[in-house]
Parts: sequence; structure tokens; C-alpha cells
Amino acid sequence: MPKPYKGPTSFPYMKLNNRNFDVTYPVSVDYSFLQDLFHIEHAYDQDDVMLFRRNSHPMRKCHVTEMSIRLMMTISRRFNTEGTLTGVSTHQLYQLMNEEYEDAGSKEQFYAEIRKFIDLGLISTTSKGIISEWRLESYKRRTGRFVLFNPVVFTKAFTDLPVSAQKLYLYIISRNGDKVNAEFKEFFGDASWIYTLTHKSRPAQIRKSLQLLAALEPQPGNPLFTKATVSKDALGRWSLCCVPNPAYQVRHEANRHYRAIPKAKVPYSKTVGRLRMLLNYFRIGELEQLDNGQTFLRLAQLLHNRGLKVLRFAAKRLREMFDSRELFSADPVLVLEKELEDRTYQRFIEITQNTGVYAFIVGEETDYALARPYQFYRAVKGFFSTRQFKTACQRAARLLKAGNADLRTGGEFYLEEFLISRFA
Repeated sequence: MPKPYKGPTSFPYMKLNNRNFDVTYPVSVDYSFLQDLFHIEHAYDQDDVMLFRRNSHPMRKCHVTEMSIRLMMTISRRFNTEGTLTGVSTHQLYQLMNEEYEDAGSKEQFYAEIRKFIDLGLISTTSKGIISEWRLESYKRRTGRFVLFNPVVFTKAFTDLPVSAQKLYLYIISRNGDKVNAEFKEFFGDASWIYTLTHKSRPAQIRKSLQLLAALEPQPGNPLFTKATVSKDALGRWSLCCVPNPAYQVRHEANRHYRAIPKAKVPYSKTVGRLRMLLNYFRIGELEQLDNGQTFLRLAQLLHNRGLKVLRFAAKRLREMFDSRELFSADPVLVLEKELEDRTYQRFIEITQNTGVYAFIVGEETDYALARPYQFYRAVKGFFSTRQFKTACQRAARLLKAGNADLRTGGEFYLEEFLISRFA
């Protein structure tokens, strides 16, 4: 195993001319994500130029642009270790990108790149009520492999390079791994992956990209590469040879953080206002800051459009969890979700009993009677609030007790299907 570099000049952290208050630290890119992005270049020749947004420039779908690299780095910096980001809009993500880079990127191109990543299946977005979530699809494979890039990738000197040179650098670092002061060498021919990735077709073009990288000195007197050549051997084979400067290599260390998860922005709604009021009333207003705002965001999602009675129960229960320290040893949102689900189940069944439709749930099959109520509840809970369900049951009771002949046509009668089809 190669020994860590311990020379006098090592720059895993750099003070850049960006919006970071302190130094900029390395970024950890999921290896599968990097591969998925780079491999879209295989379809470049069969791809057509298209317009992803009305005001953006036309671009190819299967092409890694400078903005593609910026977006990849921004996702890697801002998404959590599960590959998700909650409560952050596209505009916020664009602002977060510009905090890292020394020069701002085009807003329209960023929005178009987001659309392209979604169309390619690299990322996805979901929205549940007032909450939106981004997800990095490559994380589903959970390889646990990542590549650490020096903050040099955020410098203006790097982003001013041709995109072919930028991609070549990312490729070399991802392939070099943890090797220090070791020569990286790769042969290339007519169908070389380096040609495909950089859109070059001759060794001289690759040499020019490599020379541009070798000439880059993020810290004076310390070039990116200590050796960089493209040459032909005695057998007539062309190859790229280089040695990444150890001063810019990032060695993984336990407990070092490479991410900066933004605070979740909670959209204001009646539910959010009431929830804040109740948390402050029960003297647990600091819960809004727990887990960088993610817990409060999930609470707002769980309690969205719930009545004041349910919100008061939730706030009181959170206070009980706070006093018993459960709030920090367990997931309070999951606990509440289960408890509220049980309370709603009980309320739904009470309504069916009070309105007289409960007998139509169980029927005459006594062996099946234990499982039927919960099966019924799971079928209808997503279609009705408690108030809507009570109204539907009252109306259904009148029809069912009147014995309308058309209610049981077409086979077995299921009350849930009847309620959903008639009243949902």
C-alpha cells in the first residue's frame, strides 16, 4: 500500500476567491455517479441537438458539458450521504453552486442541465404536499465507492480550461485512485475511451489537453502534474503518461466531512404556522433547527392539512419524547407517523360503527372478520380526510339501508370500492 504524502506542500484545503467564508475543502463524488455521467458520451454521435429550456442554448442530451461537471460537483457537495436533498428549490441549488465556484455559471444553462439530468435518469424529483425532494439515482446501487477531488476543480483557472481538459483531469484522478507519486499510463487507439470522452481523435489533441493541465499551478510553483507526456513506444502504440502532483491529491480520513448540506427551507402554510406556534407553546421551538431543519420539514409533510386537534396531539407527544430523551434516540417523525396512523384507524372504524356501515365491511365471513377492518382502512385512508370519510359513510348508509338493487351488481360487494367510486 502506498504511503501517504507528507511533503511540505500539501493543499487538500484551499482559500479560493468564492463565497465561502473559510477555506474550500475537497469534494467527494460517488464513483457510480461519475461513471453514469461520463458514459452518456457513448451515445454522442447518435444524439440530436435539442432545447431543454426556452431561453437556454441548444445542446446535446448525451454530452458532458462544463455545466454538467459543475452540477455534478454541486450535487456531490450538497446532497446527503443517502443521495437525497429535501426542501431545496432549483434556484437555491443554483445559488449554492455559485457559492463554491470562483466565477458564476449561467442560470439558464444550469436550469437546462437540471432538466437534462432528469431526462437522462441521473437525478429525480418528487413532491409530497408542500415538500419536494431531489434524489441521485446512482446511489440506489450503493457501491460505497467514491472519488475525492481537490478544491482546484472550483477555481476559475480550472473552469476556464476547455471542457475536454476538465474531463481528462477528472478521468485521470478517478482512475489513479490512492496511488501517490506513481505513473498513470493508458494506451489509446482508434476506439479509445479517452477519445470518446474528450471528443478528440488524434494523440496531438490529447497532448495539448494534458499540457494545459500540466501548466496549471493553483499554488505557485506547484503544477497539477509533475510529469505529463503523450508519446509512441517502440511498437507504435500511443499512450498517455502522467504523475498527478501529490500536493493536490486528497487522502480519505475517517470522520472528515466533504459535504455541506443546506438547511431545509420550509414553505409557509397554515400547518407550518400552527405547528410553530404549538412547538413554542410546549417550549420545544428549537426542534425546528434539529437535523438542519430536516425533522421540522418532515413534520410539516406528515401533518399537512391535519386539524388543530391532531397538531396539538403531535406537539404534546413531541414534548413527552423530549422529556424522556426519545427525541434524540429515535426518529420522532416515524414514531408520530405510526401513532397518528393508529389514531386515525381507530377514528375511521368508530365512524363506520356510528354510521352503521361497519356491518358491510365484515359481512358474514367471521373467519375473515379480524383482517377485514384494517384492509378496509388501508384502502380508503388515502382518499378521505376524517371529516370527508364521515360524510361519505353517512351518505352510503342511507343508500345501503334503502337496499338499492344496483349496489351489489357485478360480483362481491366491497364497501371501500363503493365509497371511493361514489364519494372520493
